[in-house]
Amino acid sequence: MNRSRPDDHSSDLAAPEQTTAPRGADSTGSPSPPRGPRGQDEPRLRLMEDDGGDTFRSIHRGAMAFAEGCYAGIRNPNSHEVNLLELPEHEALEQLAAFSVLARWVDKAEVAQPS
Repeated sequence: MNRSRPDDHSSDLAAPEQTTAPRGADSTGSPSPPRGPRGQDEPRLRLMEDDGGDTFRSIHRGAMAFAEGCYAGIRNPNSHEVNLLELPEHEALEQLAAFSVLARWVDKAEVAQPS
């Protein structure tokens, strides 16, 4: 059985060439201070308190890489490709579990606002 895109305008929401997490997600989880490259305010998600240590940087770097992988490897192909074969149930559940982990991390995170 093939999956096909519904004939609504959902394809207008994201460009087919999008291969990463949504715009802004690339810096939201960054361990850097809540300031953008040009000094503009950019809030950050904090999965733990910034103690300046390697663990803080590692956790945030890993979460950002995981989020990008979920979007590039799971969400985008399923949203942008027509006629993909339907996944076996266990693979679909694995993909759902990956996004569940990501959602739990985001839900537990605190937002660090620029000072």
